Amino acid sequence: MKRAALAALLLAQSVAASASAIIGRVVDPEGRGVADAVVFIEAPAAGAAKARAVMDQIDKTFVPGVLPIAVGTQVDFPNRDQIRHHVYSFSRAKRFELPLYKGEEAPPVLFDKPGVVKIGCNIHDWMSAIILVLPNAHYAVTDADGRFRLAGIEPGTHAVAAWHAQSREKTGDLMQRVQVGAGDVELEFKLSLAPARARPATRGARWE
Repeated sequence: MKRAALAALLLAQSVAASASAIIGRVVDPEGRGVADAVVFIEAPAAGAAKARAVMDQIDKTFVPGVLPIAVGTQVDFPNRDQIRHHVYSFSRAKRFELPLYKGEEAPPVLFDKPGVVKIGCNIHDWMSAIILVLPNAHYAVTDADGRFRLAGIEPGTHAVAAWHAQSREKTGDLMQRVQVGAGDVELEFKLSLAPARARPATRGARWE
């Protein structure tokens, strides 16, 4: 192995070895764990991600209802129902429209700006979802107990934020700055949730 290649390998191994994790919980005002919150590092990406993700349409429902991705990710919107859907978003972070289609006919959509993108179906008004486009791939979704783990974080000062679709607080107000060193850092975020919006009855209507 040439010296330059060996030096690059040793440097990469050294960085990986020195990387730590940010761990913790997201809880409500009573201390109960908040599931499905997204915890992420607020920092620009070194380069746009070139990843693919999927938001399904099953039983007239977007699955998952919240999809976190990194900037530069392409998302597929397969339609697994036996009826047509018309997916769209008018959000500032991404405006797009996939006209009436079935199956996997629709092309993937590139999400190239960070932000909250609200997804809907122009045929079925109750269908809604959110794609949370994050500045980089350092994010995690909390489990049923509100716990999260952000692994592979390099030493330094990092701004960490928490987001939830029903949060009453603004993401910026929840941000915490932490100093990551040789060991793991533990954080706790507290947020209150608004009631989830009930899905309206379909009244047996069908569209082709």
